[in-house]
Amino acid sequence: MSQKASYKSLEQRIKALELENAALKKNIFSFKDCRSNDAGFGSTHADFSVVINQKIEKERGLLLAAVEQFPEMVYITNSEGIIEYLNPAFEHLTGFARKECIGKDISLFRSSKHDSQFNINLRATISSGRVWSGPAEFKRKDNSFYIIDIAISSVRDENGEITNYVGVQQNISNETKINEKMAQVQKLESLGTLAGGIAHDFNNMLFPILGNIELLLLKSSAYDNETKESLTQVYESALQAKELVRQILNFSRHKKIERQPLEIQNCINTVLKLMQSGIPRNISIRKEIDPSSPPVIADPTQLHQIIMNLVSNGVHAMGKTGGVIKLSLMPVNVSQFDSNARIKPGDYICLSVSDTGMGMSKEVMSRIFEPFYTTKGDEDGTGMGLSVVYGIVKDMDGGIKVHSELGKGSEFKLYFPKSMTMLASQLHTPALNERRDMNKDQIHLLFVDDEDMILKVAKSMLDRLGYLSTTMRDPLAALAGFKKEPFKYELVITDLYMPHMNGNCLAENIKEIRPDIPILLCTGFSDDITLDMMAQTGISDLLSKPLSIKELSDKIGKFLKPKMSII
Repeated sequence: MSQKASYKSLEQRIKALELENAALKKNIFSFKDCRSNDAGFGSTHADFSVVINQKIEKERGLLLAAVEQFPEMVYITNSEGIIEYLNPAFEHLTGFARKECIGKDISLFRSSKHDSQFNINLRATISSGRVWSGPAEFKRKDNSFYIIDIAISSVRDENGEITNYVGVQQNISNETKINEKMAQVQKLESLGTLAGGIAHDFNNMLFPILGNIELLLLKSSAYDNETKESLTQVYESALQAKELVRQILNFSRHKKIERQPLEIQNCINTVLKLMQSGIPRNISIRKEIDPSSPPVIADPTQLHQIIMNLVSNGVHAMGKTGGVIKLSLMPVNVSQFDSNARIKPGDYICLSVSDTGMGMSKEVMSRIFEPFYTTKGDEDGTGMGLSVVYGIVKDMDGGIKVHSELGKGSEFKLYFPKSMTMLASQLHTPALNERRDMNKDQIHLLFVDDEDMILKVAKSMLDRLGYLSTTMRDPLAALAGFKKEPFKYELVITDLYMPHMNGNCLAENIKEIRPDIPILLCTGFSDDITLDMMAQTGISDLLSKPLSIKELSDKIGKFLKPKMSII
């Protein structure tokens, strides 16, 4: 039964009792009048009074029994707010015994979050005879707080004077927490959208940086060793920035789970780079990685989530005191079924993440994988981290073991089934020495982007690859030029988001003129691009900013004869 329904039921019962009492009083007055006019009534007056009193006591007993068994909390105060009655539900939820509360002001049990104005407004409402209803925060005996939905109404005597107030409360703490968690999820979704926009702009800025450094490195013979080393450091930093943006997007976007053979050691390094700036200096990270650890079949984003959650928990567990977080990785064999962790016999890769923090009690350990359960407080934790870790590992047919003692830290051991699939060969950064293999017939490309610096770098890269290129800022002008000379170009590369006309619209218009021409869509954020959109607009493939010369060469080479070989 809802709080409003319970309150209405109680209110109706009180009103019915008041009406019945009024009817009984009327009968008593009628009886007295009859008795004064008829002396023969005699002893029947006493009998009639007993019946009336019994009726009243029965009604009171029924009402009290109903209130005592209410699942909602009920309290009654006098006109000054002093508690006169509490039902067992109030005692059960708050931890206060009835005798501890009787005679005290009800406002003492409200949270200090409610200021004096809150109490003034509440008192003004109920003292005027109106019902006050809404959420409020109350305090338990252990000084924790709970949120209630409360309705308070007045009780009047026969003269219309307020003698008491009745409050009916329903605990809505769980509903409130769920709503708060949902709001937090929505906030994270908004951050994901924001991250996409930032990534688009950041990748546009990285494009000329990465492209120019590559072009400079390709002329390394012209520089001394110190200059080469400096350029190489800048290039590596640019690649790290590119990878950082990619990881942020992976964490923030809703991607379909795509499991593939992965080396966990690479994921560990990636996450630690991402978290490096957020880990306090008094916490040191130690790694013990067995280089022979084979790959596992996993989704990279999910592995990153697992490692990040466990490291974050370790950082929080050590607080301001600092300590050591240790990550180890090694192949293990489980010979017997582990009934506690539900791990089947077989070959696994064991990832261990331990900390030297405060540790956990047995009670906390029994609940750490429950959704929304957290010991970090409302402002520091969502209670979802470990439950997400548990869900991912179990979905991968793995298992988790946890060991912790108060004052001695905690260790999480994650068992991932070993993959029998070999890793795909990795593409390496192109060598700086290359041999140009120019054809007599030059191939002409059109590159459209609204950023001048991107166009300048793209033209230099295409020139280096041996292609003729025309670059244009305005997509409308590019379309007009293509209409005039539709067979001038063998391939078109266009940015996605541009003023006046987006790249997908430009591609669609170009395809109407020349259905055979390959069109590559170049963007710093590809979440808005679907296979259906590519098919409808005639987009042949995607290029992700910032581009390397190798990536640009390989992508063009899918549709045109390669213009150079790289050694």
